[in-house]
Amino acid sequence: MAKKQPTPKPQPAKAAAPVQQPQAQSSKKEAISGRFSLTLKLSLLLAVITFLIYANTLQNGFVLDDSMVYSKNTIVTQGFDGISELFKTPRLKGFGYLKNENYRPLSLVMFAIEVGLFGLNPTVGHFFNILFFAGCVVLLFLFLDKLFERKKTVIAFLAALLFAVHPIHTEVVANIKSLDEIFCFLFAFLSLNLFAMYMKSGKVWQIAAGLGALFLSYLSKETVVTFLGIIPIVFFFYLNDEKRRAIFMTAGAVVVTGIYLGIRHVILTDYGASTAAVEFIDNALVGAPDMGMRIATALYILGMYVKLLFIPHPLIDDYGYNSVPYVGFGNLWVWLSLAIYVAAGVVGVYRLFKYRKDPWAFGILFFMATIALFTNIFFLMGSAMGERFLFFASAGFCLLAALAIEKWVLKNDTDYGSFVKNKLALGILLPVCLVFSYLTYARNAEWKDNSTLFKADLAKSPNNGRLNYYVGNELVENVLPTVQDSAARKALLAESVERLNKALEIFPKYTDAHTELGTAYLSMLRYDSAEVHFKTAISQSPYQSIAANNLGTVYLRTDRIPEAIASYKLAIKIKGDFVQAFCNLGSAYARIKQFDSAIVALNQALAFNPGYAEAYMQIGLAYYFSNKFVEAEPFFKKALELNPADVNAANNLGASYLNSGKYQQAADIFKQLIAANPGYVNGYSNLGHCYYELKQYEAAIDIINKSLTIDPNNVKDIPYIALSYKALGRTDEALKYEAIAKQYYPTFKL
Repeated sequence: MAKKQPTPKPQPAKAAAPVQQPQAQSSKKEAISGRFSLTLKLSLLLAVITFLIYANTLQNGFVLDDSMVYSKNTIVTQGFDGISELFKTPRLKGFGYLKNENYRPLSLVMFAIEVGLFGLNPTVGHFFNILFFAGCVVLLFLFLDKLFERKKTVIAFLAALLFAVHPIHTEVVANIKSLDEIFCFLFAFLSLNLFAMYMKSGKVWQIAAGLGALFLSYLSKETVVTFLGIIPIVFFFYLNDEKRRAIFMTAGAVVVTGIYLGIRHVILTDYGASTAAVEFIDNALVGAPDMGMRIATALYILGMYVKLLFIPHPLIDDYGYNSVPYVGFGNLWVWLSLAIYVAAGVVGVYRLFKYRKDPWAFGILFFMATIALFTNIFFLMGSAMGERFLFFASAGFCLLAALAIEKWVLKNDTDYGSFVKNKLALGILLPVCLVFSYLTYARNAEWKDNSTLFKADLAKSPNNGRLNYYVGNELVENVLPTVQDSAARKALLAESVERLNKALEIFPKYTDAHTELGTAYLSMLRYDSAEVHFKTAISQSPYQSIAANNLGTVYLRTDRIPEAIASYKLAIKIKGDFVQAFCNLGSAYARIKQFDSAIVALNQALAFNPGYAEAYMQIGLAYYFSNKFVEAEPFFKKALELNPADVNAANNLGASYLNSGKYQQAADIFKQLIAANPGYVNGYSNLGHCYYELKQYEAAIDIINKSLTIDPNNVKDIPYIALSYKALGRTDEALKYEAIAKQYYPTFKL
């Protein structure tokens, strides 16, 4: 009999797959949403931190090179009207001629837009520097997050945070001029982010936008040329999903580079400018005793960069001669620096090929690639050393620091939740960020104005020739005009002379120091000493337009008019749009009564600067002393319109009316003049003449007596008192004042 099979027990039904699938999809969407939410929050946090650290720069003024590219750049200060010219000319065309020039229009265009929208306001410039620097920080974070395929978001954040707070960036952010550095970084990392998107999705607009951003980076500064090496590293070794796309991006970057270099070459050649002309005072390595010492000193400086990344103190705005002394290969620090960089290069290349998508390799190679431009080993830069040269390279350093925290503190646990609970990590990171933030905030305050910055940095580097010059120059050019007290002015000039002589003691062929020392002596009325230094400056450099102009002023004040005219013409020959030299030339011609030549020169000044009030004043005077009073009137009017507080312009306009018989108009001018300036003697004197001509004799006597009360030596108007009394029929008073007048004017007779 067959064995009976047991009846199977009913099994619990399995949950249907369609019920679970939506839950899985929902979890995935939530994870993606959470990740992007975290990315957004961290981006905003980085932006806020950046703004807080650099907020105190908003109270700073124009400092250092800001005048060259912004406040005193005649193209930039045209606002929107100057933008087209900025794209067609070298960087400093609107300031003056320099042998060593570059083509970096984008930051200048931004400055012109700022002027067009807000006027000449340093707070606006500082605000946008902070805003765009915050953009750099965020784009660095977003790129690193993509580079690590969103598996190391905490590390990307830490690297960007250290980049935001590192004091080495104060020069770039606090100096408005350095928007070129910020824009270069901003658009370079924007291009990397767009390229990373293109590598994933392959959309044509992404590679097009990436190449466009790269071109904008080139228009900002040439530093981005290093990305010709970085782009293939990123997209052949890291984000390397599609080799064809990597080839397209690399080839596109090469084409963009070629287009920029072609445009740059044409523009610089048209203006006779060059990027190869490097002067000793800018880069002391030009004058190194021999090639060996030049290379050794360059290596020593590279070591100083590493030191500043770890210990960013002290920071100074200029590392000119001789803040960094020449050293040879007998110096231990030279070999230590060489060992650091060689080891870094070897380790970076080894790890790039040894380990797949190694983040350490990228950090090292990014640092090495971006610092390579500024080594002064392969070619000489415009400066031996500068904190701004670390702007790109410091991103690599900050990444390496973040990776070190990951490896030895976080123990490779890069979950965000674990990170914020890691007391050791926060115990290390927070003090470092607080110290760096404090140093950054304090350094920002030193960038308040030129006087504050130069004196602070000179105390740190007293044997720096350029810093001594900077202090002396600032005292003469910007501080002295604001001081009225004679004793204070004397002290300022003495300090300026001391600083400038120290600069020449350090570097006797410092041409600009000779020019400024001559200017200081000119202000002290020491014309012989001023002449010597101006002539020395001119003999040392064919580009000393200021020295030539000021030498002309020495000649003008010492009544050597032909020599003055020759000097002003030399200044104009050097700098064809030198408005002040044209104006001074006009004054010199007027001194020898060549009024037609004076008017021609002054009109040339106005052709370059239609708003130059002094030129209008001088043209008015040329017509006035030619007895062409009616022709003089509109020029005095324009000078007064441009400068309503100019008492001389008002007085001269009134005098023109007076001499052309417009007595009531003249009287109205002089009334307004003395109402605003109760101590202005000429105003009372000329008003008295008007009243006499208007037959208002009592008023004439009264107002002239007021002028004598203010200045008893103003005796030239006493005859008018006598004549007024005579016209009133008051013979005794008339004879009394006739007798007084004859003491000064023996031929006067009623």
